[in-house]
Amino acid sequence: MKRSMLLAFVLLFVLTACQQQWVYEAERNQRAAAAGQIERVHYDVPPQVIYRIDEHRFFTLEDYNHCRGEAWYNDTKQGVRTLVSKDIWPLGFKGKLIIDDPTGMNVALPKVATNVCGDRGCMDYVAYSTDGGRSFQWAQYDINSISFDPVESSKRYKFIVLKDRLYVVQNDREGVDDYAYVTQYPLIEGINLSKPYPDGVRGDGFRISSRPETFSKIYTPSGQDHYVCDELIHDPKVKQ
Repeated sequence: MKRSMLLAFVLLFVLTACQQQWVYEAERNQRAAAAGQIERVHYDVPPQVIYRIDEHRFFTLEDYNHCRGEAWYNDTKQGVRTLVSKDIWPLGFKGKLIIDDPTGMNVALPKVATNVCGDRGCMDYVAYSTDGGRSFQWAQYDINSISFDPVESSKRYKFIVLKDRLYVVQNDREGVDDYAYVTQYPLIEGINLSKPYPDGVRGDGFRISSRPETFSKIYTPSGQDHYVCDELIHDPKVKQ
């Protein structure tokens, strides 16, 4: 009995040490890449439209390998093309996204963490723009519910972008819509959602059960409500 307990303790210690080393190496590589100490690999692949708002506004995935790469916002009517994220895995976000702003000024792009979470969990962010996609800022959307499995946790989220608000709908852990909580963020030009709001500007929050018809007639013009990506597309010259 004592020998079994000792073996179990040794195994747990080894696994913990390995995990800590894995986290350390992943974070070290990310810091090195950010500092330009690691040469970035570029991929010769065609852009993929991962989310379409309408016929002229859409997000593309570019310079990617197996659906992980750069996210770009495109508005062909206004001549806008903006790099939103240098590292996004659209298929990792299993939630929903609805953009229904008739002015075309507000857009958003949620993503999940692609690094190792470690013992403190991961932080997930949404990119948002209030100037027609010409510039983007980031805000953490799971600040009150940090996860150790961002992909699984993302199933609980729905992002709804309107002409003056960003709504983040979060279901409970059992996924029951009636108990979903809605946090609404004001979207006015130049606002930073991670800082105190200007005077007279407020956010809000409510249970969806108290306003069940709030989002019943809101849709993305294209009808799309989630990301799509073909994982089979990759650069044949890159060793898999």
